[in-house]
Amino acid sequence: MIRGIIKTGIREIDEALRGGLVNRGTLLISYDKRSLGWILGLKIFKNLINYGAVGIILSTTLPLSKLKLRAKYLGIDIEQEGKKGNLYIIDLFGSRYEIPQAELYVYQINDWHDETALPKLIRLYREVASKAPKNKPIVVIVATLEGLYHEFGEDFMNKAIKASLASFEKGELKELNIITISLLNREAVPDIINAWLYSINDQVIEFTSHITPEGFEETILILKSSIPGFKVKCYTMKIAERESIDIF
Repeated sequence: MIRGIIKTGIREIDEALRGGLVNRGTLLISYDKRSLGWILGLKIFKNLINYGAVGIILSTTLPLSKLKLRAKYLGIDIEQEGKKGNLYIIDLFGSRYEIPQAELYVYQINDWHDETALPKLIRLYREVASKAPKNKPIVVIVATLEGLYHEFGEDFMNKAIKASLASFEKGELKELNIITISLLNREAVPDIINAWLYSINDQVIEFTSHITPEGFEETILILKSSIPGFKVKCYTMKIAERESIDIF
């Protein structure tokens, strides 16, 4: 990792973004309902932890048990990394639905009320981020933005994102090297939300799935990067060949 640009560990993505991720920047990974684009976000998250970053998962969509299952599918052992101090979870879903967690690396908002949840979330975010050693970068993954929208409402989502961006510019968070990766199923939110999210993020990668006569493919559009010299890139990735099956 170098100052200014942080490698994702995936050569093709780093080259397409013109070097890697913007330090203290935000990456939006947008995909449709059939897409496997969310996997890229978790792979980058895993790679950065392996390179020495401290990971924080903002969990908005799933109970912790299902989050662990999906992470394990990609080789991320949440329990193991949590016990080592390499990973923390801010469990908004569990907070809202009062699902208790005993793990020391899991943080929740107690006594949830919509009116007071946002300031509590920002304080909790600062508390968790402060646990990272000063010489280590922090990688935050929001899983997911559509969960934040549907579970907590558009107003809460907008204010949480704005408050998070503002907090990076003042206080103790100003001195930390924080990278934020946000996962978004764009079909699950209105177009006006998509437009706003595309505009405020420093880097945007968009996945679009296609069913073709040959099988299942994805178009990967590297749409935006604030690194000088960046040019939009478009790739095609074959996911699965078409096969015949006789079940009837």
